[in-house]
Amino acid sequence: MKEWWSGLQVSERRILIIGAVALGLILPYFGIWQPMKNDVAELEKQVQEQQAVKRWMQQSSAEVQQLRGAGNSNSVRPQDGRSLLAVVDQTAKRSGLGPGLKRLEPEGQASVKVWLEQVAFDQMVAWLTSLEQKNGLAVDTITIDRQDMDGRVNARMTLEAPGA
Repeated sequence: MKEWWSGLQVSERRILIIGAVALGLILPYFGIWQPMKNDVAELEKQVQEQQAVKRWMQQSSAEVQQLRGAGNSNSVRPQDGRSLLAVVDQTAKRSGLGPGLKRLEPEGQASVKVWLEQVAFDQMVAWLTSLEQKNGLAVDTITIDRQDMDGRVNARMTLEAPGA
């Protein structure tokens, strides 16, 4: 290596030294600083998006709380003397959820557990809304599992009568 270096002319050595210094300055910029700067910008963008989602969730939570309070004040029990099991069973069948209604189980005097399989999500939500508006039943707990077929779900829920 020393022989090669000493065999070079002074102008060639100068060009190689200037090139090495320039490479020593440019390489850290493009190899470290620029990628880091891009990553920081991407992370800042993700933080802004997450903050927007958080704001939306907080607003939605407030709306849900407001609607939950409004729904309870308008709730009424079925006055035809039917049991909760009968109300849930009959309304599910009328809503087209009968084939997916796999199990009903009483949970005390004022609540019932329901298992639905392979039902249309939109149809289930419409049924739950109708149950709350017409019969005063509200969802206490719910677990929904998406299925392979579009729009189909399995759901396990506990429905409660008002004041339970």
